[in-house]
Amino acid sequence: MTWQTIARRDIEVTAGTRSSKLLLGLTAFSVLLAAYIYPVIGTAPITTARFGGFVAGWLTTLLPFVGVLLGYGAVVNERESGALRLSLSLPNSRLDVLLGKFCSRVGLLTGALLVSLAGAGALVVYPFGEFVVSRFLTFVLLTVLFESVWCGIGLATSLIVATRRRALVLAFGLVFLFVVVWDAVGTALRVGLNAAGVVDGTLPGPARFLLGLEPGHVFQRAVSGLVTGGGAAEGPWYLNEWVALALLVLWSVGPLGLAYASFARRDIS
Repeated sequence: MTWQTIARRDIEVTAGTRSSKLLLGLTAFSVLLAAYIYPVIGTAPITTARFGGFVAGWLTTLLPFVGVLLGYGAVVNERESGALRLSLSLPNSRLDVLLGKFCSRVGLLTGALLVSLAGAGALVVYPFGEFVVSRFLTFVLLTVLFESVWCGIGLATSLIVATRRRALVLAFGLVFLFVVVWDAVGTALRVGLNAAGVVDGTLPGPARFLLGLEPGHVFQRAVSGLVTGGGAAEGPWYLNEWVALALLVLWSVGPLGLAYASFARRDIS
């Protein structure tokens, strides 16, 4: 057996569950709903490139929840049932398990996104919109990269804990930190420093960079600079869209790499 075999089997099992169908359907529906609304409330010109900027905010809230829910039980479920030990004796390496599970979960969500984004492009273009091919394809690629970040984070939690409950708590703790708390901390810091007279309304570049490391912020900076053409941010070079793209790639592999380093050394009992 290889990681491809694990991926194929995991896709078959995961795609057949009711919870996965609900998550994938919710993702597709949200994207299509945004595409239906955008031409109505958006300002001219109506283009698929500007639609990327419109829907990016929706996706930074939706995809973290969908990604971790798809990924958090991928390995720990089999560990609790004893199936993981059997799988590793077939023989499969632990790296095969990681790659197979990651590709299957990312593949399922990518499929839902590709289908829904294709439909969204049609809704935006018809009857008076404009299809900007290169920028829309760039947005699709950035979206797939962003969802792989959160599937990877969910899978990472599944690798480093021994029970499904702990994986769920850890996964949602990370979502809560990055999606809810992170912006509140940044706002409080900005208000506090401004009130103290340390800054004049805008945080210095290094502070903006640190606060902008959250995956959703990185994704939106990349979309702003590479898709909508609005420029990623004013300020130092390390706030530009290319750095944001590099950070998005690091987010997609970093948490998984750290989790795998722990998983490779742990005793599977």
